[in-house]
Amino acid sequence: MRLNRLFAVVAPIVLLLPLAAHADWPKGEREKYMAQCTQAATPQIGAAAAKAHCACGADAIKSYPASDLQSLMDNKASPELQQKALGQIAKCKASNPVKK
Repeated sequence: MRLNRLFAVVAPIVLLLPLAAHADWPKGEREKYMAQCTQAATPQIGAAAAKAHCACGADAIKSYPASDLQSLMDNKASPELQQKALGQIAKCKASNPVKK
């Protein structure tokens, strides 16, 4: 009986550990991404759509390890990582059609 209680307490904590390792953007990098992304996208799709698209993209890759996000922002990421990130971000365009 005691083992069941212990398992009930410990299991959720153990399941959340991987989420802590891939929790969010490094400090200040999401804002930097949003600024660069919206500046690049606004001329093509307008300010409101650019902001929405870029926020979706930022959320799409926020689960990446902080070191990967940092290397993407510093333009030092491997081509494989760049393609993986672009693939995730491209899903935002497919799921949120942009209206001009």
